[in-house]
Amino acid sequence: MPLRRPLLLALLLAACSGAAEEEPEAPPRLVVTAEAARDVAVDRLVLLGDVEGEVDVRVFAELPERIRTLHVTEGSRVEAGDPLATLEAALPSSELAQADAALAAAEASRDRLQADRDRIAPLVERQALPRSQLDSLEAQLRAAEAQVRQLEAGRRAAGVRRSRTVVRAPVAGVVAELQVSAGDMAAPQMPLARVVQMDRVKVPVQVVEEDYVRLREGMEVELAPPALPDVRLRGRIARVSPVLDRLTRTGEVEIEADNPEHVLRPGMVVEVGVELERREDVVLVPSRAIVMTTRTDEDRVAHVYVREGESAVRREVQLGRRYPSEVGESRVEITGGLQGGEEVVVEGQHMLRDGAAIRVEAPPEATAAVTER
Repeated sequence: MPLRRPLLLALLLAACSGAAEEEPEAPPRLVVTAEAARDVAVDRLVLLGDVEGEVDVRVFAELPERIRTLHVTEGSRVEAGDPLATLEAALPSSELAQADAALAAAEASRDRLQADRDRIAPLVERQALPRSQLDSLEAQLRAAEAQVRQLEAGRRAAGVRRSRTVVRAPVAGVVAELQVSAGDMAAPQMPLARVVQMDRVKVPVQVVEEDYVRLREGMEVELAPPALPDVRLRGRIARVSPVLDRLTRTGEVEIEADNPEHVLRPGMVVEVGVELERREDVVLVPSRAIVMTTRTDEDRVAHVYVREGESAVRREVQLGRRYPSEVGESRVEITGGLQGGEEVVVEGQHMLRDGAAIRVEAPPEATAAVTER
């Protein structure tokens, strides 16, 4: 009986050993890798704002009269002083001609009286003529001068009134809006038109406090209207508000840009990109390569799987800033744990263990990094 127990144990050990030898090895796992590249990382702030013309003025009529003629349409280019509209109250040319003729006649009469006075004054001094004759001429001359002044004032008033019946552009630009039609009544308190200078535009944007403190006048920016994906214009920060709004904790920053082709229109939404910082030789990996694990209740650890031959080696890393890419894939700065140039697993890593056999399904790809906030 005692001899049978060792025999049974030997048979059991042999059976277990055979079963272990018969268990097949796990096949290599298919993975996709990407390079942990040393690249340029750009900290780029993106803001949204509305385009405004550099000069945007509303034009009013000075007289409450009916509009006889409109000389422009929306979109017309005008120079300063060009007529926009003519009102019905314009004086006929004949009336102005009559006023001019009356003034000329009064001036001629005054000049004639002046000549007569100058002629007889010496005779009166020599007592060749009575003093009363000179006094009469001087009285007539004073009356003639008063009449000339009155007619001059009337002529100026008529000219001013006539000039006010022609509404003119105060600045050069484009007629952005016409708010009246021929036959409408113009009123001094209601705008007739809006003229905008669009050769240069401005874009006011509201910036949160943490970004506001990093912006300076003169910094270059890029303007990109979402409605025109192929358009990019360069501009600069023209003004940074000296104070922040107490309620929103934001400050206004004004962007200026040349717009010679009038690609940007007032009211259009644009993205304003500002490069805040550019760093060279930064180790970056796709964010999907990062595997987070919890070591303790409060200690989360980041690691990646690095390809070494046909195996995946787990490596703990220290993370820096996250950088969304220009082509859409977010990348993460690695401040410790990688040197750059390694291949890291970006697909299939969550099924791996340290030292697992792998087979790479696709070659690594590199992507430029730009952070946008």
